[in-house]
Amino acid sequence: MGKCYGVDIDKKREALLNSEAARRIYSPIIEKADAALTKTYPALKMSDYMMYEETGDRAVFEKGYFERRNDCSYILVAYWLTEDEKYRKPLIDLICMMCDEFTWCLPAHIHTDPLPGGYLSSSGVVDLFAAETARLLADICEVVGDKLPDFIHERIAYEIDRRITKPLLKWKFWWQRCTHNWAAVCASGSARAVIKFAKDDEIKALIPMFETCMEHFLSGYKDDGCCLEGFAYWRYGFGYFVIYADLMLEYTSGRVNYFENEKVRNIAMFPQRIRMGKGKTVCFSDGVNDFTIGSGIICYLRKQYGDAVQYPSIEYLGHKGNVFSINELLWFDAEYKEDELSDATEIFEGAQWYITRRKNYSFAAKGGHNYEPHNHNDVGSFMIVASDDTVPLADIGAEKYRKETFTLDTRYNLLNHASWGHSVPIINGCGYQVYGKGYEAKNVRCGENTFSLDIEGAYEAGIIEKIHREFELSDKCVVLRDSFEFSDKTEYVTERFVSWDEPQIAACVVSVGNASVNFDANRYSVSYSTATYRSHKGNEPVKVYLIDFNGKDEKESCFEFEFKMK
Repeated sequence: MGKCYGVDIDKKREALLNSEAARRIYSPIIEKADAALTKTYPALKMSDYMMYEETGDRAVFEKGYFERRNDCSYILVAYWLTEDEKYRKPLIDLICMMCDEFTWCLPAHIHTDPLPGGYLSSSGVVDLFAAETARLLADICEVVGDKLPDFIHERIAYEIDRRITKPLLKWKFWWQRCTHNWAAVCASGSARAVIKFAKDDEIKALIPMFETCMEHFLSGYKDDGCCLEGFAYWRYGFGYFVIYADLMLEYTSGRVNYFENEKVRNIAMFPQRIRMGKGKTVCFSDGVNDFTIGSGIICYLRKQYGDAVQYPSIEYLGHKGNVFSINELLWFDAEYKEDELSDATEIFEGAQWYITRRKNYSFAAKGGHNYEPHNHNDVGSFMIVASDDTVPLADIGAEKYRKETFTLDTRYNLLNHASWGHSVPIINGCGYQVYGKGYEAKNVRCGENTFSLDIEGAYEAGIIEKIHREFELSDKCVVLRDSFEFSDKTEYVTERFVSWDEPQIAACVVSVGNASVNFDANRYSVSYSTATYRSHKGNEPVKVYLIDFNGKDEKESCFEFEFKMK
């Protein structure tokens, strides 16, 4: 077949099949492919599609939608690696199911770009997952296309033309000028399909638009490489950027090389700079707590930047269904060996993130403002990871997406996004329910063992005069000191800490997992409550404990706590 993602696919297959490291990556994929062979896929019902507008539920429709694409990706990998014909017809069936769908655009996205043609033009709305679907179909044709009937190629080319190429030539989409993951994913997925299937004049007409999208996407990152959306969106948005950058390297015979850009290099280093412990990561914004990274992208970046890119343990590598598909294997280093993870302190000045990884614990805190991408009201919040990778003080990260998640009137009533779902002070029994760039941290100072900031700017104007928050770090503990200047509107202050571990309260200490919170019981009282949420990828309620400290004197204006690792 030749090359795909710049890789000789026949040579790569042989290398992977002879690699024990690679076997740990692809064996679970083949198991999922085999499980898919016995599945019957129900129709994607319009009544389920309509549920998003009617109730805000997006999970019912999306379950079947993504199941098709994930299984198609697994079967593609299994068919390519094993060359077993048992995968051929199931792959063809899944291709045709996707081609038969009314639209590849999700119900949550269909109205973000109303097209002049009205409802019948909806099949031409290009969103994240229309672009992903187009990229998946292009991958299939490049990797196993010689094993598929001609009419399958014709059908795929027809659908790409009417759902991707023609709409992009005819209309402007909002994501073409945005500065976050949408620009990278939509442009990259579309570009792979367009360059595979479109005519030369169409490709030349669209490439400037793709390039502009990537310029906007990169502008959404700070020069130091910090992804304000959180690590999950680095994996997603930057992962697709890398796919596009690789595509341009090949398409332009090396004339367009994004990897020579210093900012791109800094972005590539982001995952290793935000690791906490071995298997956790900073969880600010719509982040995720568990560290997993694509098995291919980390190897591709190592190829570009050498040993500056560190290989994590292979247990933290993954293949996420349809998100990156077969490039995660095509780019995988068959000689993969883990690098040692060293202690470090990382400071992202633009984002105001402070992260330190030490022998006995890891700590992260942030300043920022309340108008960040995938914003949470989390100015001044922090998290601690113990040496055994448990998380005694948590940032709970992204919730299960629904309509309320992205509706401004409701977003900050949800635990994951509200300040009362983070480890920040509560004033007069209320968190800060505000949204805007003006609600920000000030006087942020970072040292090797200290992080301090003023966070009263994140709260309602006048409710308190000043909140100075200071962390002091030593080998085995973190000391937090908060000082408050009351206004005439300030009645009392509550210090809140968030944990997945049930607190055990004693005379002057609260134990949470592998940490203890030491406090002055003569000055502060402590209690806790529980709340539940659904994590981004889960359906079952997750319990979280909200630990509150109050001054025994309501006018208590200084709080000090020692978080000590066991």
